Amino acid sequence: MNRLQKFMIGRYGPDQLGIALIILGCVVTFVLSFLDVSYFRLLGYVPYLIFIFRFLSRDIEKRRKENAVFLKYWNPAKAFFQKKKKQMDDKDHKYYKCPQCKHVLRVPSGRGKIEISCPYCQTKFKKNTGSPKVDIG
Repeated sequence: MNRLQKFMIGRYGPDQLGIALIILGCVVTFVLSFLDVSYFRLLGYVPYLIFIFRFLSRDIEKRRKENAVFLKYWNPAKAFFQKKKKQMDDKDHKYYKCPQCKHVLRVPSGRGKIEISCPYCQTKFKKNTGSPKVDIG
C-alpha cells in the first residue's frame, strides 16, 4: 500500500469528469457490443483511456480547468432534469409558464379552469388545471 501511495503523490486522481468518462465508456461499450465489426468496438475503450490519462496526470491545474469546463455545462443540465423530475413527481400542482415574463408558476391541480395572476409581472391568463375533485360519500 505504501508504494501505491507514493506513486499517487502529485497525481490528479478522480473527479466528476472522470466519473462521467467511465459512465460514457460503459454506455458506448454496451451499444457497440451489438455491432458485428470487432475493431469498431475498440472505440468503447477511448473514454477509459482518457480517464486513466487524467487520473494519473501530474498537470493538476490543467485537469482542474477541464473539470471546471465540464461542470459549467453539466450543472445546468443536471439542474434542469432535476427540476423537471420534481415537477413530474408533484401530483398536487400544475406548472405553467407566464406568457409575458416566462417565469414558471405553480398552481394547485384539479381546480378546473382558473385565472392565474403572475406575481412577477401581474399578467393574468386562464388555464385548465384538470377537473375538480369530487368527494362521493
